Amino acid sequence: DVEHSHVRFLGNLVLNLWDCGGQEAFMENYFASQRDNIFRNVEVLIYVFDVESRELDKDMHYYQSCLEAILQNSPEAKIFCLVHKMDLVQEDQRDIIFREREEDLKRLSLPLECTCFRTSIWDETLY
Repeated sequence: DVEHSHVRFLGNLVLNLWDCGGQEAFMENYFASQRDNIFRNVEVLIYVFDVESRELDKDMHYYQSCLEAILQNSPEAKIFCLVHKMDLVQEDQRDIIFREREEDLKRLSLPLECTCFRTSIWDETLY
């Protein structure tokens, strides 16, 4: 349910990555039994939203739960939201949809600040 990676670079600096899958069963477990373990000492939260999701309310609910856990355990963490698969949106709608999603996420993130980016279905790209 949670995949861990540890990357050592610049000598003694270790980057600990936790890839928490977004399936509903996993999400409930993160908040019920692993909340303190996952959200303690977080420096950066990167939350990925699928722009094609048909369950936006549920997506926002889980994001808000993450933010509450961050506020309790790591209030200084930087928050980044990736609006993923933007290249699948009709070109004339991309800016509108991204701006709407960004406004919603920034409002929902208060009192924390989030920075939003568009991402592509293609590996290693920001859109």
